[in-house]
Amino acid sequence: MMKLLILLTGLVVLAGCGEQPQTITAKPGTSAAKADDVPYGEGKSFADRNAWQLQLRARADNQNEYKRVN
Repeated sequence: MMKLLILLTGLVVLAGCGEQPQTITAKPGTSAAKADDVPYGEGKSFADRNAWQLQLRARADNQNEYKRVN
């Protein structure tokens, strides 16, 4: 039983050594990061930036206890 425990412990420890190499695929001077979309993006409810900002402000006001109570 003890040999099995030692063997399993050794296998778990060695499993941590199997890390894959992390290489950068970008050319020098360019970024490998994917460009993010604008948060107000395409769609029916987020068609323009002003509407998106108004909705964010409304959500923040709803989370403000002082404004909700008073």
